[in-house]
Amino acid sequence: MSNRIVTITLLALALIACRSPNQPPAGSWTKAKVLADKEDHPSKIVTDGEAVYFITGGTVASQHEGTNNIKKVSLKDGSGSFFVRGGDVIPDTTLAIDDKYVYWSDGGNILRVPKAGGASEKIIPKAPKPAEIVMDEENIYWLIWGGEGSPPQPLMVAPKKGGEAKPLTPKYLGASGIGIDENFVYWITGDGIKEIRKIGGEVIAISHDSSPSPSIGLRMDDDNFYFCQAHGGKSALMRLSRKTGELSQLAPSINHTMEFVIDETNVYYFAEAAGPGSSVVVLMKISKNGGTPVEIDRGNAGWIKHLALDAKQIYFTDISKVYAIAK
Repeated sequence: MSNRIVTITLLALALIACRSPNQPPAGSWTKAKVLADKEDHPSKIVTDGEAVYFITGGTVASQHEGTNNIKKVSLKDGSGSFFVRGGDVIPDTTLAIDDKYVYWSDGGNILRVPKAGGASEKIIPKAPKPAEIVMDEENIYWLIWGGEGSPPQPLMVAPKKGGEAKPLTPKYLGASGIGIDENFVYWITGDGIKEIRKIGGEVIAISHDSSPSPSIGLRMDDDNFYFCQAHGGKSALMRLSRKTGELSQLAPSINHTMEFVIDETNVYYFAEAAGPGSSVVVLMKISKNGGTPVEIDRGNAGWIKHLALDAKQIYFTDISKVYAIAK
């Protein structure tokens, strides 16, 4: 065999090897559209279908560089703008949205700013560091952020128009997801899902998980709760019927360190690509009724965590970009 043929053969084999599922794919996230690029570690993202809002920075170094901000991208024309300039304040990775305002936190207070733009207003002072917030017409409810080794913490509540933050529940260890309906607040800890009336009262255990592996994350609709169940080094996506209490597995593998979201028909989530040591994650969806998970796109795992969606698209961030992709 000539040297020329050997060289061509080796190059072909190298190309095949480079396309291994254990390697970041060439042209990572090839199906998703880039809405914003060259951002400083964009993180939490929310949308109202007309614009996306996302947090950048989050460090003292970013403070010096002026990149601790909340930014906005119009979905109508793609124009980007600074929505909140952090300045000496470092916006935390907590965002929520309603028809008039975007709500954010500086790690010790909850603030809001009109979606039309303007100055931020501190509405809840001395608010213990929110990890995840949900809202109704009257109140804001939130989990207190806790890292490894953090003490038990209560769920908090405060008036949406502004006021004092108060504990709604006794202190619990390891709360990692929260949801509401008309009358109740629901949250999940390592040993299962609990509920309490919005006005306070007795805490009721909806489910009890006796597994040594914790339950993590929570989303809900009128019919079901959805959460991650760690098991054997991996996590499965689970569904718990609110009517019958029946527990079932929707998907065998979900990355529970990353967010998942739901709409009327599907659950959207990230999973690790097949293969040991993989640096690739896959954006997936699965019907709430079960079935075969569907791959939407895949790309480099760097800094992937946050998800949002509207009626048409899914939005997510990585270490420097904000993406949109059709559902």
